[in-house]
Amino acid sequence: MRRLIQQAKAHPYLAVGLLLTAGLAVGSALCADRQIVINTSPSVAPGLYIRSDKPPAVGRLVDFRVPPAAAAYVRSRTHGKTSGNNWYILKPVAAGPGDRVDTRGDWLAINGHRVAPMPPVSGTDGMPLPRWAACRTLAPDEFFVFSARVPNSFDSRCYGPVHRAQIESVRRPLLTW
Repeated sequence: MRRLIQQAKAHPYLAVGLLLTAGLAVGSALCADRQIVINTSPSVAPGLYIRSDKPPAVGRLVDFRVPPAAAAYVRSRTHGKTSGNNWYILKPVAAGPGDRVDTRGDWLAINGHRVAPMPPVSGTDGMPLPRWAACRTLAPDEFFVFSARVPNSFDSRCYGPVHRAQIESVRRPLLTW
C-alpha cells in the first residue's frame, strides 16, 4: 500500500486518471441497468434518482414506461417519431389501491378531498393535453400518479391510473438540483 501511495505521488496525473476511469466504470455499471436515472422533467425535481427496494405506495416516487393511453399524445409531441415505448416517466404516487379518484370536474379529488386543479387544456408547447375523466375506486393493482410542481404535469390526470405491472421501480432522490 505504501508503494502505491508513493507511485501516486510521483505520477499525480496518472493517479487522477485512474481514479476518474474507475469512477466512470462504476457510474456506467450503475446507469446501465437503471440503478441510477437522471430526471430532467420539471414535474419532479431535476437530478439523480436511485432505485429503491420498497414497493409502490402513496408518497413514493415511481418510474414507469409511457402508458398505452398516453402513446398518441407522445407521438404527436414528437411529430410521429416515437410513441414513447422506450421512455420512462418519473412521478410521485398520489393515490393507491382502494383510494377513490375523481377527475370529472375542474379539480382532481382523492377520497373526496380537492387536491389540485385539473391540468390546462394545452401544454407549454400549445399542444392539447389528453384528459382522463372518471370517478372510481382504484383497483388493487392501480396507482394514480400526480405532481403539483407544475400545473401542466403529464400525469394520471391525463392518462389515468398506472398498473403495478407498468411500474419499473420505486425511486428516491440521490442528488437534486
